[in-house]
Amino acid sequence: MAEEIVLAPNHSKSAAVSRETLQLKVAMQVMLTARRWKSWVAEKFRDAGHTGAPTLVLYYLVDQPKGLTLSELSSRMELSGASLTRLVQRLEKDGMVSRRRMVGDGRSWLIVMEPAGRAEMEAFEVHAAAMRQRVFEGVSEDDMAAALRVLDAVAAKLAVGPDAPARP
Repeated sequence: MAEEIVLAPNHSKSAAVSRETLQLKVAMQVMLTARRWKSWVAEKFRDAGHTGAPTLVLYYLVDQPKGLTLSELSSRMELSGASLTRLVQRLEKDGMVSRRRMVGDGRSWLIVMEPAGRAEMEAFEVHAAAMRQRVFEGVSEDDMAAALRVLDAVAAKLAVGPDAPARP
């Protein structure tokens, strides 16, 4: 089992830890947590009869009644067009999504969630909400909001600029 990072009670600034040390510990904890989260979610998805990547496509489409282009979806998911095309084809074959020609641009396709995809998401979200509830039990809303602010700031810096990794 990995060593937990403890700075001081409630991770207060009272512990004499340098900014560089704190940055390293946060980075290491993010990587470890991401790996654990991905494994845990994959296991729970399988237990509920789902696979992660296609379900993630549906999450991105659920609030997009007009759909998204493959390029928009690829950008949001940070997946290559070829990888995403395979996922969309699989979902289309299962009746979860459809591809529709974009009005005014015959070369582009909109990926639109179908009623079967929406029903699948509603059924899955019951399990997903319960999973999130268990994971975040005991974590305050303030702590979740602070964590989200930090992760958003780091993600934004990694998305663009000189330190951004190459995208697929």
